[in-house]
Amino acid sequence: MDLQTLKLELVQRLVSTNDVDVLTKVKRLLELLLAKPGGRTLEHDDELMAAASVFGNAAYGENEPDISGLVLKEPNPNYGK
Repeated sequence: MDLQTLKLELVQRLVSTNDVDVLTKVKRLLELLLAKPGGRTLEHDDELMAAASVFGNAAYGENEPDISGLVLKEPNPNYGK
Protein backbone atom coordinates (compact mmCIF):
# COMPACT_ATOMS: atom_id res chain seq x y z
CA MET A 1 0.00 0.00 0.00
CA ASP A 2 1.45 3.36 -0.95
CA LEU A 3 1.59 6.34 1.41
CA GLN A 4 -1.19 8.37 -0.24
CA THR A 5 -3.60 5.42 -0.17
CA LEU A 6 -2.84 4.82 3.49
CA LYS A 7 -3.38 8.49 4.34
CA LEU A 8 -6.68 8.56 2.45
CA GLU A 9 -7.91 5.40 4.19
CA LEU A 10 -7.02 6.78 7.62
CA VAL A 11 -8.67 10.14 6.92
CA GLN A 12 -11.83 8.43 5.63
CA ARG A 13 -12.05 6.30 8.77
CA LEU A 14 -11.51 9.29 11.05
CA VAL A 15 -14.10 11.38 9.22
CA SER A 16 -16.68 8.60 9.34
CA THR A 17 -16.43 8.03 13.10
CA ASN A 18 -18.40 9.96 15.69
CA ASP A 19 -16.78 8.18 18.62
CA VAL A 20 -15.17 10.90 20.74
CA ASP A 21 -13.15 8.34 22.70
CA VAL A 22 -11.58 6.94 19.52
CA LEU A 23 -10.83 10.38 18.12
CA THR A 24 -9.30 11.56 21.41
CA LYS A 25 -7.04 8.51 21.63
CA VAL A 26 -5.99 8.86 17.99
CA LYS A 27 -5.11 12.51 18.62
CA ARG A 28 -3.07 11.55 21.70
CA LEU A 29 -1.30 8.77 19.79
CA LEU A 30 -0.36 11.18 17.01
CA GLU A 31 0.95 13.65 19.58
CA LEU A 32 3.09 10.92 21.14
CA LEU A 33 4.42 9.72 17.82
CA LEU A 34 5.21 13.21 16.56
CA ALA A 35 6.96 14.15 19.82
CA LYS A 36 9.55 11.44 19.08
CA PRO A 37 10.66 10.87 22.66
CA GLY A 38 14.32 9.99 23.19
CA GLY A 39 13.47 6.66 24.73
CA ARG A 40 10.49 4.42 25.25
CA THR A 41 8.48 5.10 28.35
CA LEU A 42 5.84 3.06 30.10
CA GLU A 43 3.29 5.82 29.40
CA HIS A 44 4.16 5.73 25.70
CA ASP A 45 3.78 1.96 25.53
CA ASP A 46 0.48 2.14 27.43
CA GLU A 47 -0.84 4.77 25.02
CA LEU A 48 0.15 2.67 22.01
CA MET A 49 -1.55 -0.42 23.46
CA ALA A 50 -4.69 1.58 24.28
CA ALA A 51 -4.83 2.98 20.75
CA ALA A 52 -4.34 -0.48 19.25
CA SER A 53 -7.13 -1.79 21.44
CA VAL A 54 -9.47 1.03 20.41
CA PHE A 55 -8.77 0.43 16.74
CA GLY A 56 -9.25 -3.30 17.16
CA ASN A 57 -12.57 -2.81 18.91
CA ALA A 58 -13.75 -0.20 16.41
CA ALA A 59 -12.60 -2.18 13.36
CA TYR A 60 -14.65 -5.28 14.07
CA GLY A 61 -18.33 -5.06 14.87
CA GLU A 62 -20.38 -7.56 16.82
CA ASN A 63 -21.48 -9.27 13.60
CA GLU A 64 -17.94 -9.91 12.37
CA PRO A 65 -16.71 -13.51 12.44
CA ASP A 66 -14.22 -14.47 15.13
CA ILE A 67 -10.95 -15.21 13.34
CA SER A 68 -8.72 -15.30 16.40
CA GLY A 69 -8.43 -19.08 16.27
CA LEU A 70 -7.43 -19.31 12.60
CA VAL A 71 -4.10 -20.93 11.85
CA LEU A 72 -2.15 -20.29 8.68
CA LYS A 73 -1.63 -23.72 7.20
CA GLU A 74 0.29 -22.79 4.08
CA PRO A 75 2.36 -19.58 4.07
CA ASN A 76 2.30 -17.44 0.93
CA PRO A 77 5.85 -17.44 -0.48
CA ASN A 78 5.09 -14.22 -2.39
CA TYR A 79 3.94 -12.24 0.67
CA GLY A 80 5.82 -8.96 0.93
CA LYS A 81 7.38 -9.13 -2.54
